Amino acid sequence: MTDFETSCQNGSAQDRMDLGQARLAVKDRIQSILHRSDRAVRDVMEHLADSDGKAFRAYLLLAAAADEDGQVPASAVEAAAALELLHLATLVHDDILDDAPLRRGKASVHSLYGKKTAVLSGDYLFSLALTLIAGIAETQALRYSEFSRAIAQICMGELSQHRHNRDVDLSVFSYLRIISGKTAVLFALAMSAGSILGGHSEAQGHRMSRFGYAIGMHFQLADDCLDYEVSTQTMKKQTAKDLAEGVVTLPLIFALAEKPALRDLIRQSKLTPADIAMISKDLVATGYVGRARQVAQRYLDKARSILAQVEGQARRQRLGEILDTIAVRSY
Repeated sequence: MTDFETSCQNGSAQDRMDLGQARLAVKDRIQSILHRSDRAVRDVMEHLADSDGKAFRAYLLLAAAADEDGQVPASAVEAAAALELLHLATLVHDDILDDAPLRRGKASVHSLYGKKTAVLSGDYLFSLALTLIAGIAETQALRYSEFSRAIAQICMGELSQHRHNRDVDLSVFSYLRIISGKTAVLFALAMSAGSILGGHSEAQGHRMSRFGYAIGMHFQLADDCLDYEVSTQTMKKQTAKDLAEGVVTLPLIFALAEKPALRDLIRQSKLTPADIAMISKDLVATGYVGRARQVAQRYLDKARSILAQVEGQARRQRLGEILDTIAVRSY
């Protein structure tokens, strides 16, 4: 039996725990898995284990799975850990595609260990996540296919974004469809998985999934705005990278529709630092970032509307607190 298989067994020993304990257990679970990884990738995994993520997706899953007394099944801890490993894998691969030097305030994996190692390390993280889910799916109603389908949707979202690189004609609808795949799907999965593991009805699970989807859309749209609004130091990752890499996000889509001269500039294969600074400042000053914020707010309002229909007062309160934290995040 491998270290990973042993850790899977040990992680399922306790039947239920309160929500606070479950959050700590997810962190411990991830740390244990990363630190006890195969020797060939251990240095990379230990580097990732030291990163400080916000784990919103994992917390949403736990809050969805918790009963009215705040007790969480151990299987939800396993699923939340798997979800975070899956998310971490996408970040490692994203940073390669974007050639991003920073992630969570630290050097990105590819900038520290090289792109080949980063690609294989991201693949390894995917395998760890799916191994955890496979263990849960054997004994729970949770379907392994939901996680594998989510990975496919994330990949398709990223591919679609890449295909529309420097696309000055990208529509609002097309962009929203891209981010629904690359971001919102994982939030929806967190909520639906938590609902299944919490033993909720099919109707409740559907509401939870819609709630997660709306949060995910808000989260990405807010990220698009923060990329123009705040500094690299505050964000703990490179800012204005979307603009530098030719990724067209909603604030830029709004500006391109009204600024013909900007279209020619964005089509260039390489923007200078001065170009990036000028465009970023202009998009904030002229209100295009603010317009994108309004769209993000509509998804936030939608999430609150769906939350009002979720069964269980304590559950609504817990999910509402997480939603409030996401709504005011500055990085």
